[in-house]
Amino acid sequence: MKTAATKCFAFFSLLVFLAFGMSMNAVASEVVNYEALAGQYENLAQEMQAKVEEQKDIVNHKPRTSYFGKHGQNINSHIAYKIRKYEKAAAEYSQQAAYHHKIAADQAELKAIATKKQSDSKDAS
Repeated sequence: MKTAATKCFAFFSLLVFLAFGMSMNAVASEVVNYEALAGQYENLAQEMQAKVEEQKDIVNHKPRTSYFGKHGQNINSHIAYKIRKYEKAAAEYSQQAAYHHKIAADQAELKAIATKKQSDSKDAS
């Protein structure tokens, strides 16, 4: 006859097994489209680069004499700050896009290997 401790252990191990199985299904069902993410990061990088060009245009077309008096220097330094900020963001987005392209390529390679192994095992049968 089973004791209460063994029944409790069996029940607990069943719960652990079910929880682990459900979490593995959740992980397996969560497919991330890394190519789409890479495209989004590329678009963001292009937007930041467009903002950089816009700010450079503002600096280039600003009249030599400032209507703002002593605050003209503050405006120039603020625009330079915005340009640096946008360039940094564009670089970070480009790095993220490259990273996600690499992951997508790795996934495609793993999928191709798995498909090849699966077809080889069917051919051997």
